[in-house]
Amino acid sequence: MPTRYNNKSQSRFNVPGLSSGYDSISASDLTIPSVGLEDVDVALFNLFDKEIPFQVGGKDVDLKKVPVLFAAGEKWALLKNGRALRDRNGSLILPLITIMRTSIQQASDNDITGRGINQQTGEIIVKRRLDKSDRGYQNLINRLLLNNQMNLAVAPTNGLAGQITTDRKLGDLTTDPSVHDGALLIPNKRNNIYETIVLPSPQFYTATYECTMWTQYTQHMNQLIEQLVSSFLPQGNAWRLDTPKGYWFVATVNENEYSAESNFDDMSQTERVIKLKFTVSIRGYILATQVPGAPVPIKRYVSSPTISFDIGLRENERIDVDGVDDPFLGADDPTLPLDDVANKRSDQRQTQSTRLYPNPDVITPEDPALKALPRGTDLAKYRRITGTDNNGNTVSKYVRVVSVNKFTGETVFAADTDLGGLTIVLTD
Repeated sequence: MPTRYNNKSQSRFNVPGLSSGYDSISASDLTIPSVGLEDVDVALFNLFDKEIPFQVGGKDVDLKKVPVLFAAGEKWALLKNGRALRDRNGSLILPLITIMRTSIQQASDNDITGRGINQQTGEIIVKRRLDKSDRGYQNLINRLLLNNQMNLAVAPTNGLAGQITTDRKLGDLTTDPSVHDGALLIPNKRNNIYETIVLPSPQFYTATYECTMWTQYTQHMNQLIEQLVSSFLPQGNAWRLDTPKGYWFVATVNENEYSAESNFDDMSQTERVIKLKFTVSIRGYILATQVPGAPVPIKRYVSSPTISFDIGLRENERIDVDGVDDPFLGADDPTLPLDDVANKRSDQRQTQSTRLYPNPDVITPEDPALKALPRGTDLAKYRRITGTDNNGNTVSKYVRVVSVNKFTGETVFAADTDLGGLTIVLTD
């Protein structure tokens, strides 16, 4: 069954599939702090325990810090039954603030698709910088065309003893106006090797917490409520929760509603307890999780500043580099039309010697087939590829050349070329 960890997205209708963020090689030498449910729990606890100065006291009573408890398990069962924690003597330890996570929800409108960025983006870019190999690449292309520096490559004809030489294009900054004006250290980064660090897009969710304030006196409860409400940010009734890892979240009180409870009707048999309940919602996210069994989330891509499309030959194959003129010049019969491709006519002359033209490598302007060329049509150019077909036979095929770029070394062949068993492959 496919999951986000092992999903192999396929291209359909020439549209690339969505990357899951885990579908390439992990960069195990890179790390990033993870963020998950525990980070949100700790951030909310620290808000009530350290950020908001919850203290109670009176005229003749010293101020006392209110303890905060993140309730779970057995402790929460006690609190649900209306019994707060007690000391060794059985007395209630009040005042007290308790926090309990009650639910986690993923809503399509608020979490999955409602935050501007969501899990449907596949992966996100967190850093783009020069790769470690870029320094060696800059030495190889010698953008300032420094000829007498031994660690910089030069043309083979200009190389000194022990100096690096290359056939690459050199000195692409020599025509830059800024360089001519003396700005040799200008940060021109148009021809560099870049490293891109990506992470899987985060999973968003909304966590709900039930918070309860416990006191024995109405005066103490009033003090806690005033401290709570006064701590909201001025932009709205919300708090910003910061984490030691650098992540942050926004917490709000649902409906700005606070429900009061008390046991005033049963004070004859139990201690007086005043409670105030409110629900806090936090829009959190899970990013770069490092839970046991999860793959390494961080990925690393390295750009290719130079892309070359070459034709690779199989073993025993060779190709005529200079090319030949049209080997399909028609036939000895001048009435036959000229054709750019080979046909099955028995009288078509290719490069074999014939009665009228015994030399197959020489095509003279007097060739009668040349007279059949339409006006304005140039003579086609071919390259001959010789190799072994699938049956082990040595064969030669002609590939029609569409264009040749001498500056980039790129040669374009006709797309409809039939190689008759020979294979053209792309090489690195």
